[in-house]
Amino acid sequence: MKVRYFVIKGKNQYTPIYIRFWNGRQFDQKAKTGLTVNFEHWNNTKQQVKPKADETQKDFINNNLRDLEKYTIENYNIEYNSKQHIGKDWLKTKIDLFFGRTKVDEQYKIYFLDWVQKFIDEAPIRLHKGKPISKRTIQHYTTTLHKLKAFEATQKTRLRFENIDLKFYRAFVDYCRSVENLGNNTIGGYITNFKMWCKNIELEGYPINPQYKHSDFSAIQNETKDVYLNEAEINKVFEHNFKDNLRLSNTRDLFIIGLRTGLRISDFLRLGQSNLNGKNITITTFKTGQKVIIPIHKQVRQILDRQNGALPHTISDQKFNEYVKEVCQEVGINEVVEGAKMKKIIIKEKTETTPEVAIHRKETGDYKKWELISSHTCRRSFATNLYGKLPNKTIMAITGHATETQFLSYIKITNSEFADILGAHWENEATNEPTESNNNLKVI
Repeated sequence: MKVRYFVIKGKNQYTPIYIRFWNGRQFDQKAKTGLTVNFEHWNNTKQQVKPKADETQKDFINNNLRDLEKYTIENYNIEYNSKQHIGKDWLKTKIDLFFGRTKVDEQYKIYFLDWVQKFIDEAPIRLHKGKPISKRTIQHYTTTLHKLKAFEATQKTRLRFENIDLKFYRAFVDYCRSVENLGNNTIGGYITNFKMWCKNIELEGYPINPQYKHSDFSAIQNETKDVYLNEAEINKVFEHNFKDNLRLSNTRDLFIIGLRTGLRISDFLRLGQSNLNGKNITITTFKTGQKVIIPIHKQVRQILDRQNGALPHTISDQKFNEYVKEVCQEVGINEVVEGAKMKKIIIKEKTETTPEVAIHRKETGDYKKWELISSHTCRRSFATNLYGKLPNKTIMAITGHATETQFLSYIKITNSEFADILGAHWENEATNEPTESNNNLKVI
């Protein structure tokens, strides 16, 4: 493989610099580099601008020519030996990519946000591990893109592939914290998308900055402060008499079904008679498309029996999360615990002519437990209460967690509770310890 630069004398003082790249008889193409030089300043033997030339851009031109030669050879070597098609415009395309040039309808080849938009547009027909990408995931991609657009606006820039470096990472994280008032876990979700996108950009052969692979370019996160209900608290909720308050009674029944199945709210609120199969509940989960089979708990069975086999009346996610706090408040789930709840942050006060501008963000603090209860409590309580009593794989078959790492993130047992479990184990050992008479073994 060889690369040669040359110029052709014309009528004008400045002439284009051409590149010829060939590999024996297999490949031979010529194209303009897009760089120009004073014909008198060109050294045809060394194929560069003369060192003594009165040319203000000589270092810029010569450095680019050296880098373009390396870039061309490396890309040809990879693509030719990877059985990729080398077309008649291959050299011209590579030159445009090297210098970051593109047509109006091909901005995605150099600009990060344009590529991301194209990725989102194609997401409904993309597959992830052989399965379609869920609408919820696509929505998260879109939210991430909106944050990137807002970041670009404040920075007054347009992000190219080469700009996705550690400097960008730190600036974006700072923007999310100081301007958007976002927590680490939310920001970490955006960074996870960035890294996935960068990997795909690299696989497509575009010049993404390799710093996205750096260990400092990481998805930051905090330990979550989510709460769970223990068995005694769940039983207290189940046994409470809500008298004539049908709204809270119905919400309680839905809550118990969530607590005793470990299903997400998107699943337990849509349960129907077709999901009830004798002793089991069978459902294909909305989020992952995974089929799970869950034995019907005795409390769920009692709810069904009270209603002649009918399921509780379904309500919206928003109403459930609102009503379930009332349920737990009335039951008396009042223990003060550390947690995080949504708080309203006023950005701009309401005036006579303009409306109030506010955002809602999670704020960590000490709250009564009922204030922190939500639909997520169901799944976390289910996993936590069974942890240590059944093999993890058995619980995961019900919750649908793909990895043990994901499953363990749902376990919310505190260090104090772990200590109580160990203490009870030792007490049990002491109680069941063999007596001295039982240890008098005879040697035969």
